[in-house]
Amino acid sequence: MDAAECLAVPNADKSMERSPMPIWMNFLLSILGPILFVGVSIIGVRMALYWWSFLFRWKRYRRRTPVSSRDLRALDVPFVKIQITTRGSAGSTEVITRGIRNVVDLAREDPEFYGRFLSVEVVTESAGQARALGNAFQGLAIPVSTLVIPEDYETPDGTGLKARGLHYVVEQRRKSWNRKPGRTFIVHYDEESVMVPGELRKLIHCLATTDKKILEGPIYYPLEYLNASPLCRGMEANRPIGCYECRHVMETGVPLHLHGSNLVIDESLENEIGWDIGCLEGQPFIAEDYVFGMKAFTSYSKEVFGWHGCVMLEQPPFSVRSAFKQRYRWIFGVLQGMKSMTRNPLFVSLPGATKFSLVWGTRYRVGTFALGAVVGLLSAIVFPAFLVRALKTLLSDGEPPLAAPGSAWLALVGVMWMGSVFIGAWHNVADSGMNRWARAGEISLAVLLAPVAGLIESSAALWAVFQWTVGKRDVHWVPTPKTKKADLQSIRSGE
Repeated sequence: MDAAECLAVPNADKSMERSPMPIWMNFLLSILGPILFVGVSIIGVRMALYWWSFLFRWKRYRRRTPVSSRDLRALDVPFVKIQITTRGSAGSTEVITRGIRNVVDLAREDPEFYGRFLSVEVVTESAGQARALGNAFQGLAIPVSTLVIPEDYETPDGTGLKARGLHYVVEQRRKSWNRKPGRTFIVHYDEESVMVPGELRKLIHCLATTDKKILEGPIYYPLEYLNASPLCRGMEANRPIGCYECRHVMETGVPLHLHGSNLVIDESLENEIGWDIGCLEGQPFIAEDYVFGMKAFTSYSKEVFGWHGCVMLEQPPFSVRSAFKQRYRWIFGVLQGMKSMTRNPLFVSLPGATKFSLVWGTRYRVGTFALGAVVGLLSAIVFPAFLVRALKTLLSDGEPPLAAPGSAWLALVGVMWMGSVFIGAWHNVADSGMNRWARAGEISLAVLLAPVAGLIESSAALWAVFQWTVGKRDVHWVPTPKTKKADLQSIRSGE
């Protein structure tokens, strides 16, 4: 290298040191940067709570010890009713049949034993569906009963949507329909829910040995997995780790969240509380499970709640449109439930600390979900400026875009986020029947699509919060289509 070349490098370094960042980049880092940092931190704290439960309580998350029919015969097992409540929409019969067949498979292991206490009940608005299912499952070791909700049926408080059907069953049970002579549990399924025989045996074992009256367990989403959009599969990867927090709230007895499937309720308690939750400002409730949980908590306190730890399998929405609407309903329904809860005299009489925990704990969950859309958008805007500043720091010892502790915190939040997607995707594909390399590919795809998938579903939450805030509170509810064909028909019809 000659003398001229030796002088060229230092001059270039000095030129880089002297070249200022564009004004717009400085603006982004100085104004939007702190806002983004705060938003990421708020979400990061919630993510840390997930990980705390995952890292230190994972042994209580899922029941691992196998249970045999012989083990169950040694116990005083309660009566167990699998209840599937449906509107009878297109495609639902096919997925309901899949769930019932898994219960029937369990009963075939010992027909006389399981026939004494296990049964299935389908509650539907479709008489045709009731006939089809009744004919398909005649003459089995376990009874499969169907109940058709009359078109003109109304609850005393004018309850609508799914809770209307749930309360119709309660009213029939109060009149002794399918009543059993002993302790009985209702295992609530969604239309597409499946619990395989091994998990059902574990659940029966749990119910035979627990003193809790309302229990939940984890849900994974491997069914019809590859028929769903890749972005939908990415969205479902965010859900399983949330169940680690569900385990925490159920075991502590503070139901900040209930999911309507894999929900097990003592029949006597369900008959006493009922599902006649009425309406809010003339609109039916979407999240009937959340409202029921709050009614149970305010009436019976935290001692009735528990965690059974038995896995239920379900399926993702098939299209981004369906997934967006599903997430919107979740958040809008919780906002309805919170509004109703604060008007409940039993809630008003609770200790101040308890009310604060319920209200602000739920608001924090909703807020972080919706905040994800804002953080995602700001990240896309700020990241180029952040990257340029970071490169200048590496190449010319310039001022770093963020102090070391702040950078470490953002990195930790990023690792927790991507790690949660990895864990969720792994749970979803572990029982999917894929080979090792296919599972690895699906997990990698979910992680790769996580930024886009996360932005879509958090945008649905943000839109629900916005609509609620500006007073647009009309409820339009169409269940998520249960087959690919039904989903396409829903899109074409604009439902």
